[in-house]
Amino acid sequence: MTKLSFQCIMIHFLQKAVSLYREKLEWSCSYEKKLEVWARMEVIPMNQIRYSGGVMYKSAIALKLAPVLQQPAIYIATELAKYCREIVNTEEKKDVVNFQVEVISSGMIYLKLTDLTIANWLSYLTSFPLKDDKQKFQVSVKHKSPQTINLFPIQYSHARCCSLLCMGERDGIITLAPIIPENYSQFWFIPTSESIPWQKSNGELQFLHDAEYELIAEIVSTLDYIYCISTTKKAINWVKVANSLSSAFQTFYGQCRIWGEVKVKTPKLAQARLGLVLVTQSLLRFLLEEKLGTKALLEL
Repeated sequence: MTKLSFQCIMIHFLQKAVSLYREKLEWSCSYEKKLEVWARMEVIPMNQIRYSGGVMYKSAIALKLAPVLQQPAIYIATELAKYCREIVNTEEKKDVVNFQVEVISSGMIYLKLTDLTIANWLSYLTSFPLKDDKQKFQVSVKHKSPQTINLFPIQYSHARCCSLLCMGERDGIITLAPIIPENYSQFWFIPTSESIPWQKSNGELQFLHDAEYELIAEIVSTLDYIYCISTTKKAINWVKVANSLSSAFQTFYGQCRIWGEVKVKTPKLAQARLGLVLVTQSLLRFLLEEKLGTKALLEL
């Protein structure tokens, strides 16, 4: 499990909940049924869903178990949700991910990350350079010749991120750590003494626009691809992943201002938006150099 991938974390929590539920079932299942139940529990389905306002996942694990256990999916989902809440409450003091659990009538389980969790995650991403775990189970798409892949939109987005970050530091909106060789996975990061105000005084995230949350969703999705174990072992199309992140950034850049009235009247929002630019730059650089085998240039 990695703290960079919410999908990994959500699967981890549901695995714990399933284990507790399994203990409850031990006395009532025949040996043959146990084997089938355990087989279905090995793979926890988990998918991110898009909605404006945060980060949410859904899981159909209860629907997988219902035919075997001969119980309504809604009952199984309710039990698993109860165990998830108990686990979160038990581990609350361990700085774990916090989320809200909801169950709908079909038996689908929804897990919504809190604003505090997202803020802590963004703070972590802007304070430490990304590293490639070199995981053997990750299957990369076969590299095609440069003539057959148009990486310019991705490279342009990366260069634009770099330009915005330089302007932000020059104008005193953010403070960036100096470029040193040890920061091999990221050109810049925010010193811990200069943390970004991701939240308002009421605890809500600073962000106001759908494009901001869409960019956050793409960042979440990209990190899931990089760091979460793929149970299907399907090849990952890194060009598609990078293009999706690049496209989300371009929409964000076109619709969410940083300078002008935003900088003057809501400087904390300007800082938070530049924080998203920094995370995007770091990820685009990682994808270009580690997954697509090309240079991530500071300018074009």
